[in-house]
Amino acid sequence: MDVERLLPRGWLGLLSLVGACAFFGAAVTYFAVERADAPPGASSADVGFLQDMITHHEQALSLSTSELLNGDASAVQLFAREILQQQSYEIGMMDRQLAEWGFSRQNRPDVAMEWMGMTFAPNEMPGMADADELAALRNAEGNEADALFLALMADHHRGGVEMAEAAAESASEPWVRDLAARMARNQAIEINEMDAARERVGLTADPDGYTPGPFHEMEPASESESEDHGGDHGG
Repeated sequence: MDVERLLPRGWLGLLSLVGACAFFGAAVTYFAVERADAPPGASSADVGFLQDMITHHEQALSLSTSELLNGDASAVQLFAREILQQQSYEIGMMDRQLAEWGFSRQNRPDVAMEWMGMTFAPNEMPGMADADELAALRNAEGNEADALFLALMADHHRGGVEMAEAAAESASEPWVRDLAARMARNQAIEINEMDAARERVGLTADPDGYTPGPFHEMEPASESESEDHGGDHGG
């Protein structure tokens, strides 16, 4: 069929224009979807936070294991058991998300917290216990281990709060922002809980082997601020 003979020339031009617009619209839609589905990059806050928080969590597991081996107070060991359980779970979640984006904890950068505009060795991130403190906790016994664990873990959480609050603001993925906000909220609450437990048991706030971290005073947090506290301990 000769379309040019059946339709006026003006209609042919209009049909061509409509076809071109449809093609352009489909191309824009495809490009937008592809961009939305693209994973965060290696230097993004999303990837950097997950890799750094996994490293942070791994030391928390080490501190908690030492407390369970050497500590004595059941009120203190309860924190260690909860941290071991919850942070192992969170490491699994973060590992899985990194893998979906094509990353892992093994291929992390040699420096930490660049996504926050800072530069630290991974084992020197704020809140991380140093080699002497780790050795002191491994060698401590009884209430000395309890007091040292609480002091080190409180600073560990303070460092985790700072990192998580930054990720809750700067990450692009909603899942990462929600995870970070929940970690920051619950860690702040748990710092207060550990301080209360220390006072109940009668432990010193400045045990041998502990060097206080360079943190500003944190605002007190109440348990009512977190609906799901008791299941998410991070940092």
